[in-house]
Formats: sequence, C-alpha cells, structure tokens
Amino acid sequence: MRHFRSLLINKADIRLAGLRVLKVALHRHLPEHASIDQHRHRWCQAILYLSGRGQQEFATGEARVEPGTLVVMPPGVPHAFRRATERPPLCLMLDFSVPKARLGPAAVCSLNRSELSQVRQNLAYLLRLQTGSAGVLRWESASAIHQTLITLMRAANWLERVPQPAAGGAGGLGRLLSTVGPATPLRQVVQRSGYQRDHLNRLVKAETGLTLGQLRTQRRLARAKELLSQGLRVADVADAVGVLDQSYFARWFRRQTGQAPSRWGPRILG
Repeated sequence: MRHFRSLLINKADIRLAGLRVLKVALHRHLPEHASIDQHRHRWCQAILYLSGRGQQEFATGEARVEPGTLVVMPPGVPHAFRRATERPPLCLMLDFSVPKARLGPAAVCSLNRSELSQVRQNLAYLLRLQTGSAGVLRWESASAIHQTLITLMRAANWLERVPQPAAGGAGGLGRLLSTVGPATPLRQVVQRSGYQRDHLNRLVKAETGLTLGQLRTQRRLARAKELLSQGLRVADVADAVGVLDQSYFARWFRRQTGQAPSRWGPRILG
C-alpha cells in the first residue's frame, strides 16, 4: 500500500450466513504511541499487519509481528502490541462476529504470497469504491470486505481451506492455460482459476510474458492464419476463432498482420 490512505467504516453491519462484519479499519497506529496497552473485545478481531514490525502480546506469551503477519482472536482474549521500529505499522483491522460453533482459538500466522496479493487487491478496490463516502459503507464494498475476511479466516484455520484452484502452482497454471483456445471466453478461464481477473493476469504474465487476453489473441491469430492458408472462407474462419462479426474480424486481422484476411491464403503463404 505505497500510496496509503486511511479507511474507517465504523458501522459496516455486513451480514451473510451468520457472519457479521462490524467494523473495517485500515490505518497506522498513532505515531506518539510506541505500544498499545492490553485490552480485550466482546467481538472477534482480525488484524493483518501490512507493514511495520513488533510484538503481539497475549496473556500466555507473545508473537513476533512483521509484514504479512495475521492475528485472529475470539472475543475476550487480552492482547497488546509493542512496535519495534520508529515508523508505526500499517494494519488492516476487521471486527466481526460468527456463531459460537465456528469460533477457533486465537491464531497468529503469516499469509502466503497469493493470499497477501489477494487481500491487497481487495483493499485497493475497496479504497477506490469508498473514495468520498465519508465512512459510510457503499453497498458495492460489501463483497470485497467479505472476501477479504474469508481469506483471513481461512489462513488462520478458522475456516476449512479449499483445494488450490487450477491456477495454483506452475503445473496447475500450465493446465489452465492449455484450455485457452482461440474462441474460449476469458470469463470462463477466470472462473475456472478461482482467482480474480487482475490477479490471474499477473500470474499468467509472470509465466508467459503476456496477459490472458494477449495470450488468447496470439492463439486466435495463429489459428486464423492456419485456416485462411487452407482456403477457408473469411466468415467461416471468423466463426471458428470466436469472432461472430465478420467485419470486425477483418479489421482486427488487418491490425494484427497488415493484410486483409481475404488476401491471406495459399498463394501468399506459399
């Protein structure tokens, strides 16, 4: 969060299937406070440290805090914080409640790279949505907040972890990309991956040097050239590569190759 803006939604009151988000805050601890005295809450609390270092203290011990550290606590757990650097830490804090049967013990863990990237992406989206809202929750923000909290609860083992989506790991990503054909709708690929589109694009670009759309364009163009070189009609080629408008296909093909598709045939390639 290089370009930091604070966020405070005091009365979020977002409810879904027994999970209720009470408060959302993204802020730094006050500069004049080197520590936060021991205190407790009547609700659950998740604290994700996005920057800064220090010690999270409990009645039973303490845990080291650094960027990516997540602390999730049930109601009534005494806790305090002592920072280890001059710069106050940047924290995401979510107050929430869940049915008692779902409560887990207090947990301190580190988010993996994928989880942290997903949370940062959600926060960037949330900050854009909440711009100018003066602390009043915009209804479009609720899904980003819920998704973020679920990611944190899963990381803390308060929720069962689901199997990695198809894009998880190099092998899974390769299998996913092998399903991207010239006519494959990109939304289907995104849905199969289990990731948001922006995050999937970053994974694909790291692997191939191309975004998902650029990869499909590359395969679409190669297939179009192949079919045109076999003498197929332009309309049939357009349909085969998933472009239903023949005129649009002709303009697109000319932009890619500098040639009209009607001239791209056996006599040009041969």
